[in-house]
This record gives sequence, structure tokens and C-alpha cells, in this order.
Amino acid sequence: MNEDMTKSIGDMIGRLDAGERLGFYECDRFVDQIPAFTEKHSVEETKKFLEYLGNPDIGMKIIHVAGTNGKGSVCNYLSEILRQAGFTVGMFTSPHLVKTTERFCVNGKPIEDAIFCEIFGDLIRKIEDYSVDGYFPTYFEFLFFMAMILYSKYPVDYLVLETGLGGRLDATNSVHEPVLDVITEIGMDHMQYLGNTISEIAGEKAGIIKENTPVVVYNKRDVSTEVIEKRAAELSAKVYRVEPGYVTEINNAPDDAGNICIDFSYESQYDKYCDLRLQTVADFQTENAAIAIMCTRALRDMGVNITDDDISYGLRKAKWGGRMELILPGMYVDGAHNVDGMEAFLECAKKIPCDKKRTLLFGAVADKQYHLMIKLILESGLFDRICVSVLETGRSVSESQLRAAFESELRHFKDRPEIRFSYYTSVRDALMDIITDRGAGDVVFAAGSLYLVGQVRESLGIMPGN
Repeated sequence: MNEDMTKSIGDMIGRLDAGERLGFYECDRFVDQIPAFTEKHSVEETKKFLEYLGNPDIGMKIIHVAGTNGKGSVCNYLSEILRQAGFTVGMFTSPHLVKTTERFCVNGKPIEDAIFCEIFGDLIRKIEDYSVDGYFPTYFEFLFFMAMILYSKYPVDYLVLETGLGGRLDATNSVHEPVLDVITEIGMDHMQYLGNTISEIAGEKAGIIKENTPVVVYNKRDVSTEVIEKRAAELSAKVYRVEPGYVTEINNAPDDAGNICIDFSYESQYDKYCDLRLQTVADFQTENAAIAIMCTRALRDMGVNITDDDISYGLRKAKWGGRMELILPGMYVDGAHNVDGMEAFLECAKKIPCDKKRTLLFGAVADKQYHLMIKLILESGLFDRICVSVLETGRSVSESQLRAAFESELRHFKDRPEIRFSYYTSVRDALMDIITDRGAGDVVFAAGSLYLVGQVRESLGIMPGN
């Protein structure tokens, strides 16, 4: 930790000791600066600091969720079902779209700024007093420890806890005894950390499985499911497998306000439900809803009182921002940020009615397979105009790299597609141009990164949930 950060912590603790309250902006700004001066720690180191905090996770009913795609959606659907069943539910997810407080929810609502500052203050005191010289959590570890303090200080009946980018080595894997483990779809993402094959990545995700703790698994690919189930068998963990075929009769239908929803049925070896509904145009979300439904079966087998109506009403009420979300008339945003996610986005986008032209706003971060996402976009032939923007994050692909990637992929086409391309150094500038140029009947999409989704929302003044 550098001198400036040490001084900043000392100043804040001094003010807290004097009875002063910290402001949200300075707390949030401090957290944003963390990546500049610290490195990831081992799970053992994280466990030691969690123990120093008093093992706040012990006694919590934690549902631990890992996977490549769909984690946040599964967390959200399951949380809403549990809320309908009368439970108080905490939810820790990442990333946030606009504001850091979105990562910490209680009963579907982000915590208040004052609570964020309170638990921030509690944590920096603990870090200051910690006896291990030079220890300071990474950005994600810091937020995870804040979550542990939050849900210990303000208890909930269930905490739905999403991993960061991994499983075995993830900071959240320091918790002791979850009541349920969940592993969503496994795909190719974060290969620099998790491995270069589906089997290797699945092995890392399976690292969250605890002895004798039931695990819900989505069987998108047999090769990943085999790895996960083998690990579960070694730990005597009962497996609840979700098959893609459990979801049937998927249809678009308007709700009372005229918004397009997805109706579907679900049938597994345990349960059968008809006339289920999701508030989304994305039929791929039925897969995530199916995982949440299987989680309720596992919980019911433990004696948790969840009714069929709780499941139906919970899914109907659930909203999850940034996943094929209609944020303005004729404007959709989707957090697709890897190959599987982009394939699902494109499949959904082509089903959305469009009288005139389709425009795509695309941006990506450098550690993703953005070349492959660009290839899929061009092969789809869906878009009349593609606006490409640099993102406001140090992880963004540069404008020159984005140009080169699109030009490189276009060379593979025998006849160059008739697409208008525009390049921008900011999402705000791209949006202004898109909105100015947009005609009646045009549909606009934004995809490629959750950072992009957040920056579109922020540029338009639309907070998640609005």
C-alpha cells in the first residue's frame, strides 16, 4: 500500500473516531482506486482475514452461485422466489452497472449510501488493525468483505452470493458452509485465469462445491457436467441436474401494459409447471429461470417452505437490468461479453420486430474474445449500422484495435456487407450520434460488455430499476 493510501485511511479513521461521517463519493472513490496498489490473494489468505472479521459467514444461509453465463440472472430469479416465500434475502453480485451499491441488495433493493459508508468504515478499521504487514484486499475482495460485514450486521434469512470470475480460487470461496451450491452454464471466458478448455474451466468452477452440500448444475455441455459431477461425487454432494429440455412451449406474449414477456413451461423429474412468465424478451433467460426452479427443489428437499405460487409469482416479478433489457422504446441493452453470450444475444435480437433499420452499439474489454464476438456479429447480417466505441475503463479495447478487428473479420467475406461503420472514443458521443441519426421504426441495440450497458444507462440518465 502506498503512502497516499495509507494517509487517506489514517485521515478517514481519524475523522470516524471524531464522530464524523464519511461521504459516499469519497468512500466509492477510494474503492475505485484499490486496483492500482494491490494484488489478488490466495483463498487461504482471504479465509484468515475473514476469520479476523469474526467469521461473519458462519450461521448465514448462503447460496453460492458460480458459472460462466447467467449467474446474476439466476441469483435474481432465486432471490425473488425466496422473497415471495416470505424470506428476507440478501444478494451480492457483480459487476454493477452504474453505482457500486447495486452489488449489495436486500430484498431486491441496493443498500443506501449511508449503509455503504458505514460498512466501508467498519472494514477500513479492521484492515488498519490487522496484524499482517502490508495486507490489503483487492477491489473484489474488499467488496466481498464489505458484504460479509453488511449481512452480519443487518442479518438476512438467505444470502445469494455470486462468485467473481472463478470458483476454486475466488474470494467468495472462503465461506465455510453454504446451504446450496449452484453452477450455471460453463463456457469459454477468463481463460487466462481458469484454463483453455471447457474441462479446465469446469474444474475451476467446481471448486466451490463443499462436502455434503447439494449442488445444482446446468447441463449445457456434457464435458463440463462430467467434471462437475465427478467432483460432487468425491465430496458426497447430491447433484440436481438441469437439462435444457426441461423448458418447453416458449412463446412471446404481452403483459397488461403491452410489454413483451416470455411465457414457458417447465418439467423435470421432480416438478412440472405451466404458464410461467418472465419480464423479458430474451428467451435464453428461461434457462436461468429453470436453474432457479431447480434450486427451489433442492431447498424444498431440505424442508424449506416454498410453494408453487411463490415460484410463479417470483419469476413474474423478477427484473434484471442489462440482460436484453428494453431501456427506451426501440432501444435494448444486453451484457453479452463472451462468445456464448453473443450467440444468445444475436439469436434473440433477430426475433425482435424491426420495421426499418437495426443499429448496434458495440464495445468490449481487452481480456475477452472480442474478435470472435465481432465475427459472430458480422456473420449474423442483422445490422445496417454498427457503431463501435471505446469504453470508459482501463480494460477497454482501444479504437485502433477495434477498427483493426472489424477490418480483419470483414476480409473473410466474399462480398463485403453493406454496413455503415462509425467509431467513437466515448459511449456518450456514440449515443448522441445514434439518437440524432435514428429514424422512425429503427431499433437500436447495445452489446459487448456490461461496462457498455452501464455507460449507456449513465449517459441516458437511466438508473437500474428505472
